[in-house]
Amino acid sequence: MQGTILSTLARQPTNTEPKKRDYTKIKAKFKAMFDNRQKYISRWKDIRDYQLPFLGVFDDEQDQSKVHTDKINNGVAWESCQIFASGVMSGMTPPSRKWFKLTLENAELAANSKVAEVLDDREQILYAVFAKSNFYNTVHQTYMELPFGQAPMSIMPDAKVGVRFTSYPIGTYALECGSNGDVNTFGRKYRMTADQLVEEFGYNACPDNVKRAFDDGKGNASTFVVCWLVIPNKDRNGKLGNKNMPYSSIYWVEGSNTDEVLRHSGFEEWAIPIARHTTHDLSGYGKGCAWFAQSDAQMLQLLEKDLVTAIELGIKPPMSASSGVIGSVNLFPGGVTEVDTNEKVEPIFNVGIDVANVQAKIQFVSESIKRAYSADLFLMLDNLDAGQMTAREVMERTQEKMQQLGPVVERLQSEFLNPIIERTYGILDRAGIFPPIDDEVAEMLNGLDVKIEYISPLSQAQKMSSLVNIEQYYAFIMSLAQGNANIVQKFNFEEAADIYGVNLGVPIKVIRSNDEYQQLMEQQAQAQQEEQEQAQAMQMAQLAPQMAGAAKQATDAANDGNPVMQQLMGMGV
Repeated sequence: MQGTILSTLARQPTNTEPKKRDYTKIKAKFKAMFDNRQKYISRWKDIRDYQLPFLGVFDDEQDQSKVHTDKINNGVAWESCQIFASGVMSGMTPPSRKWFKLTLENAELAANSKVAEVLDDREQILYAVFAKSNFYNTVHQTYMELPFGQAPMSIMPDAKVGVRFTSYPIGTYALECGSNGDVNTFGRKYRMTADQLVEEFGYNACPDNVKRAFDDGKGNASTFVVCWLVIPNKDRNGKLGNKNMPYSSIYWVEGSNTDEVLRHSGFEEWAIPIARHTTHDLSGYGKGCAWFAQSDAQMLQLLEKDLVTAIELGIKPPMSASSGVIGSVNLFPGGVTEVDTNEKVEPIFNVGIDVANVQAKIQFVSESIKRAYSADLFLMLDNLDAGQMTAREVMERTQEKMQQLGPVVERLQSEFLNPIIERTYGILDRAGIFPPIDDEVAEMLNGLDVKIEYISPLSQAQKMSSLVNIEQYYAFIMSLAQGNANIVQKFNFEEAADIYGVNLGVPIKVIRSNDEYQQLMEQQAQAQQEEQEQAQAMQMAQLAPQMAGAAKQATDAANDGNPVMQQLMGMGV
């Protein structure tokens, strides 16, 4: 078969050029996505200008070195954004501890020692890859962008560390959802020099204008807009190759011919997970903390400006003076101005401004912005991660806030973290990084999906609600047991221990299975029974000499003619 294929290929003309594909529809879809995104641009820029001046890259702003702080008079929103990002980082993906584990839906099979060992080994490899790669740096930057409503991050294979992660700033991308509400289309615009294009995609793949700039030695000075679109591949024909994967990945230079692309490849999994805060429609875009805090942020900047103006008026009030001394008034500290008796230099009006009310309002609005970013909650979660507070204490103090944040956490886990782990797992699996498993375990795992279970501090704090209920019910049963000891039998200790351990993220190897526990109880009961039998035998052995002595005394008494003993022992007539 192989020889037939090789001979067939050898007979094909070597100068035959491959048929070019028309990408008109692909490029039209890309343009439509960015046109649809336009209605969000003004809102994102307002958020950038009033709250987050160091984030965002927009098409009409060529000078990326400019800092947009002209409208910022109070930086509490930027500080809250940093707390939010650090809080989500330490609460959901902390670098210093485990935040997920691999298991199976079948708890009994997951408890199997061989299966658990395979899952633990692969879990450790995933953690090692995340730690060695740029994952934690990149995901923190992604969390910084999340207050805009959404933040994408790509996962690509890397020859050195296995995978490489990239975060994309607001203003550089466009999104589109499928009918199920999940983002399945991603478009991005960015600039590259001619030298970079040739290095990344190869000289032959570049369009003529890029080649000319490169050939003329101006490759480092000439920049071009690169368009990148990732879209579900509806043209799959069942053949092998990167063009027949579930998702298509297409690069081209903006303005190039409809049949010219830099690269057309694909992905086996969705490669650009999108972290979204809150969504209300199928547009793909979300709304985040910065949306909720925008009106307060604009008010805060105005209040801060008014406060500074009021303080400045109090320190440097407008002055009035007679025409004879105008120009000669010395306003420096300790300065002397010579005036006649009837001439005065004084403030035009009494600037007795009480700034306390303004300061109180500023404090109130600042706290409102912090609450919009959940800064108060995440500061508590930092204490939890540092061991200064238990998960139960956090739950008791912030139960209402946790309920509000719960949907956001669930969305981040299902739409963002799940695809990250699945994509990374797929890349490592195809690269042969995972150690092989024996046939017995492979047979047990055949057809089963690996389940991702989150054990991060934030997940544990949310699960504490069910654990608190168990503790309260146990305390209630114990109080009733003081009047009726039998009521303790209503409490299922074994099931409570399993639920508590799972919700706390205890490793599966630490928790005994029901079969192991039952076998241990039977062994313990048997050991207790044997111990009792041995104690009884020992007691009988200790009593035997005494019983023998008593029998001898009774016999001697009967032999001595004691009629009562003779009758008892059957020796009398």
